[in-house]
Amino acid sequence: MKNIIFDIGNVLLDFQPEKYLQQYFSPSVMGDLMMIIFSSDEWIELDMGTMMIQDAIQSLTLKHPHYHDEIIFVMENWTHMMTPLQKNVEIVKELKDKGYHLYLLSNFHKEAIQTMFQRYDFFNLFEGGIISANEKLVKPDKKIYQLLLHRYHLETSESLFIDDMLANINMAKECHIHGLYLPYQSDLRTELQKRDIL
Repeated sequence: MKNIIFDIGNVLLDFQPEKYLQQYFSPSVMGDLMMIIFSSDEWIELDMGTMMIQDAIQSLTLKHPHYHDEIIFVMENWTHMMTPLQKNVEIVKELKDKGYHLYLLSNFHKEAIQTMFQRYDFFNLFEGGIISANEKLVKPDKKIYQLLLHRYHLETSESLFIDDMLANINMAKECHIHGLYLPYQSDLRTELQKRDIL
């Protein structure tokens, strides 16, 4: 194995919107906002790169005027919930020191990923990566995996992809990339040790 490919949300950065919203809203409002924002077509379009954050805010507040201020608050501040999963970040550093080539493959909004790259310097350890909004492709579309392999000249037999969503891992395997399914809060170190990578 030479190339380790990481998803970002819940693999490198904690992404638990319910936990975040609970700090600011009652349970019923939190539940509504989870549906209105994180299950919306607009959220998918942000990942696809076909909509920018201000457009999404305008669209969502028009559809849900009774939550106008709450939607704006969440959409302008949600990136603060994304904090490093420190144990996994340490593993990224170890893998880099061991000589592995590191890449990203993530569904992420264009403006939000720029914020993350500026906020957290461990992203400098990665040689490259594919971010959905920059390519107008989202996992688990086969094309996004093929684009990663092609752009960085990666051999599938030498590449391991780590993701917290089983559908994304299944598609990686369909593309003959080794997959490591990592449900939220699983022990990445143990999984990599099983594969003789650490």
